[in-house]
Amino acid sequence: MITKKVSLFYIVYQNSVKIPDSKSVQRKENWIRQIQKTVQSAWEPKLVKVTYELFNPEIDRMRRFFNGPVVLYYAIQNQDIISGEVPNTNGYREELLDDSLGYDVRLPNRTVRKRKSTSEFISVQQWNDFLATLKETQFDNAGYEFPESEEFWKLEEQYGYENAKTISIKKLQERVAKRLSTRNVVQSKV
Repeated sequence: MITKKVSLFYIVYQNSVKIPDSKSVQRKENWIRQIQKTVQSAWEPKLVKVTYELFNPEIDRMRRFFNGPVVLYYAIQNQDIISGEVPNTNGYREELLDDSLGYDVRLPNRTVRKRKSTSEFISVQQWNDFLATLKETQFDNAGYEFPESEEFWKLEEQYGYENAKTISIKKLQERVAKRLSTRNVVQSKV
């Protein structure tokens, strides 16, 4: 299967531009060659869209933190999932976004977008404010545990993003199971 996209990163300084290394450029060339193999005929070419945009790795990290651990933590604690994977987190992501960024208005024949999008967050401060609001309004009010970002990124550095998510989720599920068993013991005594 052909990768859907290839990203090249240019570092722009005040007086110069550092182009991607030759390995990255070669990867792009190989990708284009793979696409050429799928072209059926001369009259039916493939199009490659090139878009240049500013990229902030810290904002990308915060977006991944929200879409990964934050949403998963919310879903697990909301459903008291003490083992296994969370079936579908998209509904929980939308719930968090609706509750903190506004909501969409559903009319009889269409939906009017009233909610802001996280793609509009162009600074780290906007992400910090958003995550702080989520913690305060969605997690703390419900008695839920919010993921610790520093701890998560240390795990990510050591094990990779997907493995860090898995480790973080297992630890949370253990804590949720312990909380539930403690709650059940207290209720049975009453």
